[in-house]
Amino acid sequence: MFGHFISEDGKEENGEKIAVGEQMYFAFADQGKGLHFKDLSTRNNPILSSTVGERGVRDPFMMRSPEGDRFFIVATDLSVYTRGGWGANTNDKFSKNGSHSLVFWESRDLINWSESRLLEVAPSNAGMAWAPEMIYHEESGQYVIFFASCLVNEDHSEKIEKDAIYYVTTRDFIHISEPKLLINNQDEGRRIVIDASILRLGNTYYSAVKDGDNNVDGGGILIQKTTNLFDHESWERIGNLADTGFKVSGGWGGSAPASNKNLEGPEWFVYNRADRTNQDVPEYGLMGDQYMNSGAGYLPFATTNIEDIHNENGSWRMLSAGEDKDYSWDRLTKRHGTIMRLTADECARIRDHYSLNA
Repeated sequence: MFGHFISEDGKEENGEKIAVGEQMYFAFADQGKGLHFKDLSTRNNPILSSTVGERGVRDPFMMRSPEGDRFFIVATDLSVYTRGGWGANTNDKFSKNGSHSLVFWESRDLINWSESRLLEVAPSNAGMAWAPEMIYHEESGQYVIFFASCLVNEDHSEKIEKDAIYYVTTRDFIHISEPKLLINNQDEGRRIVIDASILRLGNTYYSAVKDGDNNVDGGGILIQKTTNLFDHESWERIGNLADTGFKVSGGWGGSAPASNKNLEGPEWFVYNRADRTNQDVPEYGLMGDQYMNSGAGYLPFATTNIEDIHNENGSWRMLSAGEDKDYSWDRLTKRHGTIMRLTADECARIRDHYSLNA
């Protein structure tokens, strides 16, 4: 399953602006199809729509409970469309006057979902709560929800702390801890970091974040690791996605290193055994949202060794788009979302509900 939003499109009804592209859309890749997805909805017809907060959602993240019997979605409570679009505002204004809450849904079967509700997570003097994700911390039995935020002055006119990654913990998505710092930029000059994704392999946590604003030099998709998730100073730099040497095609017709200037929204996922290059070797995906290439959506990479960042052993590869190639997203643009693995029974349930051919 691929949960995502598609655009900043919307419509007006009775003089009211309604976000349409900034809602929950799903796509499905059946067994044996690898990363070849089919949309479960048509454009302007989301599967789930937020009825709370700003009544728009971006950057959704899906995960299943450790018991496997429940599924959760957390997403940014933001509608760029109803705020007037990027042209009417600046990214900085959005991030100083944003929602302190996340939109949350829950399901038992991936078909029937709860009503949307808000989870307040950001500090009281925060500018926003963006691009949330979650990870289950086995040792404490807690869900760790992390998100990008900044700290602002009293009238929200100035940032007093740059964008960084904060977290809260919860067992029930009702009682939520006080927010704390999870990841900041440890480089001199402290570029901002947003859009965090975390993958746990054994006792090691691997994070990927967008390091630096769109036009800032020296940034990119920063990959780090730690064995102590809750010590924000313990993250050890592995490298930048651009260190792999792959180039990303741009809307300008050329290509450039895979940096913060063309990719954002990094997202880890795990390949099913049947979809690996070598079925006996675990393989991990890392996607980046090609925000500078209109309509392109996510670009996936794959690796059998995250720490081989200079690709000296050929463990990293950049995938090619096409029905007869590595991946295809169908018609809807796949903007900042998440891929979640399914069981055979879950695949059958989705096929039946959406009347899909096997």
